[in-house]
Amino acid sequence: MIVTELFRQYERLRDAGKLPPYGFSREKVTGCVVLHPDGGVLSVEDMRQDVAIGKTLVKRPLLVDVPQPPRRTVAIQPGFLCDSAAYLFGVAEAGKRARALEQFAASRARHEAVLAGIIHPAVRAVLDFFRSWAPGHAPPTPEPEILAGWLVFRLGNEEEFVHDLPEIRAAWERTLLAKEAGAATGQCLATGEEGQPIARIHPAIKGVPGAQAAGAALVSFNDDAYASYGKTQNFNAPISTRAAHGYTAALNHLLAQRGTRHIVIGAVSVLFWTDRPTRFEDDVGLVFGRPEEKTEDGELAHESRAALDRLAQGRDGLLPQEVGARFFVLGLSGNAARLAVRFWVADGLGAIADRLAWHFQDMDLITPWDTQPPRPTIWTLVNETKIKRRRDGDHARPDPNDRGLAKLQGDLLRAVLGGGAYPASLLAVLLDRIRADHTVNHPRMALLKAVLVRRRRLAGLEQEGKGLISLDPTCTDPGYRLGRLFAVLERVQQAAAGGRDLKVTIRDTHIGAASTTPRAVFPALLDLAQKRLGTVRRTKPGLARVLDSALQDIQGSLPGFPPMLELEQRALFFLGHHHERADRKTGKGPGADPAGIDDAPVVPLPE
Repeated sequence: MIVTELFRQYERLRDAGKLPPYGFSREKVTGCVVLHPDGGVLSVEDMRQDVAIGKTLVKRPLLVDVPQPPRRTVAIQPGFLCDSAAYLFGVAEAGKRARALEQFAASRARHEAVLAGIIHPAVRAVLDFFRSWAPGHAPPTPEPEILAGWLVFRLGNEEEFVHDLPEIRAAWERTLLAKEAGAATGQCLATGEEGQPIARIHPAIKGVPGAQAAGAALVSFNDDAYASYGKTQNFNAPISTRAAHGYTAALNHLLAQRGTRHIVIGAVSVLFWTDRPTRFEDDVGLVFGRPEEKTEDGELAHESRAALDRLAQGRDGLLPQEVGARFFVLGLSGNAARLAVRFWVADGLGAIADRLAWHFQDMDLITPWDTQPPRPTIWTLVNETKIKRRRDGDHARPDPNDRGLAKLQGDLLRAVLGGGAYPASLLAVLLDRIRADHTVNHPRMALLKAVLVRRRRLAGLEQEGKGLISLDPTCTDPGYRLGRLFAVLERVQQAAAGGRDLKVTIRDTHIGAASTTPRAVFPALLDLAQKRLGTVRRTKPGLARVLDSALQDIQGSLPGFPPMLELEQRALFFLGHHHERADRKTGKGPGADPAGIDDAPVVPLPE
């Protein structure tokens, strides 16, 4: 299914002129060997382009459609009119020069075989070059780094590459057909066609984090234990040479579109596409990807908000011509020379749009600041499952040494796209992270709330989750009210500090125990709060009355402090804590300073 859909995507892109035909691939070319008609080398031109990375210009290779290079391991396998300096010039570093001479000889034999019988000035120049060049000598080039990548040919008086000439392309196609004629044949699993030449090894797939830089394989058999019926390598999963070329070309094309069709979330590469051009395909990247940095481009910010608003409408936000389209999402992670499929989702665009809207609805939660994005991206949510740096407040960044849990990340994405329950372990992981780093921010709380709401909805208790968007003073759940109480106790400590920065707050020292074993913590915290309120009364008697009233009101419906909170009650503890703090900061809650109570400013809680 995955290979079939990727091959269909390749056919669409090939017909639109966005991908090269069979036998060709888009490679990163660093230099062009400019030949004299007699085969002499005039120079090796720099084909790299200057690309702005921030404020710095960096040279990047040029993407060129070339005859597809072979996938190399240990054996010497020359390419055709596109190869490395070792194969084209016999140039290599010390210790590999003897092998480079063998590579040059193999390349010369390859070109003489493919170009035999063709009468063309470019062909004569290339063959004369191989016959006259002294292998091991470095060619004239402005920078040695040019020889580190792929090299192509052209004649000095021509603009066109040699491999683009019609006579050369025809010769290459004849070579491919001859190779197919001698290959094993069978039924292709991707297309269903019978009598097709089967690819023994598939082209390399590049660009997946965690995989080898030289490329990895999605379909691979490298040990007798995985073989059956006497078949070796990829003959165990027969895919035709053309289908293998097509699906890998489409996959590499998607992987090259980092930030648009390829989003890296934790340890998972997320690739997505539709079976026809759609606006949804452009919008949905905002749900998966890293949130945009603050920008002064008001038009761009407006377009991003409009796109997210459309996605929140589900299928009602689609254009009429998009409703019948199909949407595909593939999650991959690298493991050296192989790729692991983390998840695969294929469904109608309308169904996918509705599930994203459900996710937004489940994540709906009051924000403490008007400038805070109300809809965290999947990239943001995955980072909330990692441990963050302590003492950096609610805006702490994840520990760079914490790579996260790859299975949990894949399961989270599958739940968002499939509409099913969030991973069973997600609630416990989030609570453990909060206990470890004390970060109680909006994205983390929105994910906690989404887990609870979806769990209740799937259990037929949808009404019970509707009051978790903002502060619910009528909620009597012990965990929720204790979280609210802890938020007011933080407020009391801050008010008693009189504007001084607190190096250690009760959140730093007690929130873990308060959310787990409240009976062991809250009596002492309340006694300390009364002493701190005495300090507040001397300077701000009005604020002291408000805070004392809030403490009494929240405790009124508490029969006592339970010895231990269950998992869902712990989650509600942090939701109540977030609601109370966010409600105060918006000026609506009892913790807010009513106008005229005190003239002295009150320092807000640290974020």
